[in-house]
Amino acid sequence: MPKWNVKRWGLLVLLPVLLSACGSLPGSAPTSFYILKPQSAATLKEEAGTLSVDPAISVGIGPVQVPAYADRAQIVTFDDGAHVTVSDFDHWAEPLSASVARIVSNNMAHLIGEARVFPYPADFRPDAEALQISLEILDITRRENKIAHLAARWHVKNLKENRVILRQSGDYVAESASNDYNSYADSLSRLLGRLSVDMARSLQQIKPAGSSS
Repeated sequence: MPKWNVKRWGLLVLLPVLLSACGSLPGSAPTSFYILKPQSAATLKEEAGTLSVDPAISVGIGPVQVPAYADRAQIVTFDDGAHVTVSDFDHWAEPLSASVARIVSNNMAHLIGEARVFPYPADFRPDAEALQISLEILDITRRENKIAHLAARWHVKNLKENRVILRQSGDYVAESASNDYNSYADSLSRLLGRLSVDMARSLQQIKPAGSSS
């Protein structure tokens, strides 16, 4: 009969034990995914009041920049001071910059008209009255005491002339209903609605070339 090495026998005896132990280990926590949502047309129009954007104007939204600390799948929140929490099991369902661009574009379409809003860069040649709004998110997080915070600045450019017409900024806060991430996503969605209203209001200052003052 062949002689078996003692170490080999030990491995054969140990293998079923290891497999049994692995099978009994509890599964890892499932990852939850969250998405930002545009505000309803009624909510946005109530917030904006009367808007008088020149009907000749169309607007390309983008590019959108978000802070590097938030540019990840995991949801990032701040505690007291400079401490940051990165959640391994709570993720955004899409890249945050893409999400912000989608939400703002949808909100702007509700505010000034679907046909007047397009993504930028565009896959067509914009007309002479087309504008571009570049958006930079300076801060987007939840801080202590359930406070969601959004800070942003944007500039409006005439696409044909490649000329910046105006620069503006806004700072927004809202208290979430609770400390869970679903409430946080809802708060950020509302803050992006307020940002969109301010962006639409800023367009009221712009008169297309050739129009009377």
